[in-house]
Amino acid sequence: MIYFIYTLTGALCVYFFCVHLLPNKLTILKRVIIFLYAFSTIFLFNRIFGQASTFITFLGIILLIYFFTNNQYLSLSCYLFGYLYTITFNYLFMWIAGFIFKMDMEALLTHHLLLVTFSCVYCMFCGTTTKLIGYYFHKKLNIAKYLTNNHLLKAIFIDLFLLVFFYIFNFSYGERLGYNYGVIAINGIIFLLLFLITVFLMYSVYKVTMGEQAYKHRMAQFENLRVYTKRLEKSYGIMRKFKHDYMNILITMSGFLKENDMDGLKEYYGERILPISRAFTESDTKLGNLSNIKNTALKSLLSSKFVYMMEIGIKAEIELTEPINALNMDCLDLSRILGIFLDNAMEAAMETEEKEVRFCMFYKGRDLYLIIQNTALPPTYAISELRSHDISTKGENRGIGLFNVDVILKSYENAIWNTTYEEPYFTQELILIHNGS
Repeated sequence: MIYFIYTLTGALCVYFFCVHLLPNKLTILKRVIIFLYAFSTIFLFNRIFGQASTFITFLGIILLIYFFTNNQYLSLSCYLFGYLYTITFNYLFMWIAGFIFKMDMEALLTHHLLLVTFSCVYCMFCGTTTKLIGYYFHKKLNIAKYLTNNHLLKAIFIDLFLLVFFYIFNFSYGERLGYNYGVIAINGIIFLLLFLITVFLMYSVYKVTMGEQAYKHRMAQFENLRVYTKRLEKSYGIMRKFKHDYMNILITMSGFLKENDMDGLKEYYGERILPISRAFTESDTKLGNLSNIKNTALKSLLSSKFVYMMEIGIKAEIELTEPINALNMDCLDLSRILGIFLDNAMEAAMETEEKEVRFCMFYKGRDLYLIIQNTALPPTYAISELRSHDISTKGENRGIGLFNVDVILKSYENAIWNTTYEEPYFTQELILIHNGS
């Protein structure tokens, strides 16, 4: 019974630091599989191989996480960080217990009441603290939003993997040499220092990456604003030219009318007036609707995207019939999302004969609705899979865009994202609920 409780609490600790720290929630079935695997390997192999059996549990769960999650290297890094966290504090707790009860490791493990008490208390500690850490990582820091560089995530994973491997080797080899109070104390101090260094390095990487991403977004906004301003200057120049010429045009037209020279008027209209009217292109009329968007950064992004669409021959429709003031979301995040949606819409529309993209933005009450619809070929994947990492209709090594949208929206409880396909139209609908603040 004592061994069963010890195994159960150990498996629960593994389950807690694994599941609570992952960036995405696992299904109930996957969580049950992880717990059962941890429990069965600890229960079956711990008596045979001792602490060395940890290698079996550790490597097996790495494989499970790799196959169960989308953003594998971030998920694995979070799991390894959780492992370091629990091992470090396990050593500290054992050191404190040994100091309080004046017992070495062997005596502590053979004292049934103390062992059960220690296991249960530490299990509750792991469950509570890993839940809080997971919330802080993914809700407050939102690390999945910034740590998107796959090469960087691989480097973090390899570093943490080697450190955890060293940890396991250390305490499994230490078991063969025999535990004593001094060894536990020294190991606890070393592990604590290594853990703190790892935390500092990971936080530094996070801050640097966050700064780089913010800089890139600022530069993208600046470029969009430059394109938007250039477009406004061009339209203003055309308007000034037309204003300069229109009085002369009216005088000339009145001359044709006084002489009842309809043939001459038709010829004059075709040669002089029609070319000027064409300067006021359809794109200017459509882009004029964007003036209803009061956020300059978002307006400049949309303007640059639609100007590019029209230049490459996409038929763009923009429906904005009311002023858009409250976005109900951070402007930078909304710009990133719409940029991804519109880029995908352009690429998909260019593969079709119709080449259409429609954009609509409006309020229902105080909730903001954004709808992007484009012609597209039938998707080769299920709609739900298109949000997964590396899943795309555009070929290999693609599919990061919609995954990033999914990551961004996870930090917004007021966001509803619907994706549908009804031939030949692919539709992205984003609803931003007004939160009352």
